[in-house]
Amino acid sequence: MAENLVMIFGSFIFAGLFAFLSLVLLTVIFSFLRKQEDLSYEPTVSVVIPCYNEEKNISECVKGVYALSYPSEKMEVIIVDDGSTDSTLRNAESLRNLFKDLKILKADHKGKSEALNLGIRNSRNEIVFTVDADTVLERNALKKLTAPFASCKVAATNGSCIANNTTTIWALFQNVEYHYNNLIRKSFSTLFNEGIWFFGAFACYRREILEKVGYFKKDALTEDADMSLELYSEGYKTINVHDAFGYVRVPATFSELLKQRTRWWMGVLQSLWKNKRLFSSKSSPSILFLFINQYWWSFYAVISFPIIAYQVFYWMPYNTETFTMLFMYLFRWFSLLGPVYVVYKLPEWGISIYSIFGVLSGIISAALIIRAIHMFRDRYSFKNAFGIFFYFPYTIILNSITVIGLIKLIFLKRKYFIN
Repeated sequence: MAENLVMIFGSFIFAGLFAFLSLVLLTVIFSFLRKQEDLSYEPTVSVVIPCYNEEKNISECVKGVYALSYPSEKMEVIIVDDGSTDSTLRNAESLRNLFKDLKILKADHKGKSEALNLGIRNSRNEIVFTVDADTVLERNALKKLTAPFASCKVAATNGSCIANNTTTIWALFQNVEYHYNNLIRKSFSTLFNEGIWFFGAFACYRREILEKVGYFKKDALTEDADMSLELYSEGYKTINVHDAFGYVRVPATFSELLKQRTRWWMGVLQSLWKNKRLFSSKSSPSILFLFINQYWWSFYAVISFPIIAYQVFYWMPYNTETFTMLFMYLFRWFSLLGPVYVVYKLPEWGISIYSIFGVLSGIISAALIIRAIHMFRDRYSFKNAFGIFFYFPYTIILNSITVIGLIKLIFLKRKYFIN
């Protein structure tokens, strides 16, 4: 009886997962039915590049900025060195031999928010374009990002982050994940005219509104998410421009991934708590989704691992006659072959409430990822196929990292990000 109760409880959890992914799927489908306006607007832009110990990346980033297909007379470029201890500052100064108008500001190591604010306060143009030093921009990215500012209600825009390094298995999975997230961000922004998951690797802001809200704050680990919610609370919109691409360096090792994702998860939860009044029926569906997404995945991360482990062992006795049977059983569990195999066996096994919602969730996720890879102009390569096929165990790792982030948040002392 107790076994059945655990399995029934697990069925409810996976039914919730299926409902959540079905909501995402419907949003994606309906977003393709909505026609987007073709806008054109080329305001003056101040590019602000905060950097700390980016000696390997700063040159390529700055050269990419100057190569943008945007009128040079409408741009200024400002590097803010946040007290680097390597050769970042020296490499930045050497770039003045190529770009005479390049401005370089020096700061003490007080964190990204302070570095951004220093650059913004020393800028002069209508739009501030912040670019992380490890980001390389596609040539037409800025032109696409500034277009939505034709509407006075738009306070910020950002584009689609694409993994620039996929040589390790961790980067390979992140490449697939980024495409998946970009598709969801594009869909909500298109359908509801309001963005979600505001990524600050490269983003444009209306400078006068940044001044109005008091610049970036130091009471959140993710200053970009915090700013986007603050702008919304002031009555402005943030828009995702899905075809403005920036190629970013993603964590190549597990330790780097752990450090980044725990900060992200803690930071977004901080920002949502600061702006909890926005969790209201008066808010945009995109804003409500932010709250639902973060709280759902926090809950799911905590509860899913023991349930998955229990289900694996629940069915294992039926698959242990030979080593091959056991291997294939585990292989199906932790790959896309599992959902496909269950669908294949439906005529024989019928529909089981214990497994159907997990199977359907896996199929929906795979379908969305395949669509995302096509949309963001990536190839159906072996690497991407591998990432899709084994995406489920990667999500288990991400959920484990989320749990670590939740635990760290309880004991967090410093509330802002210093690299």
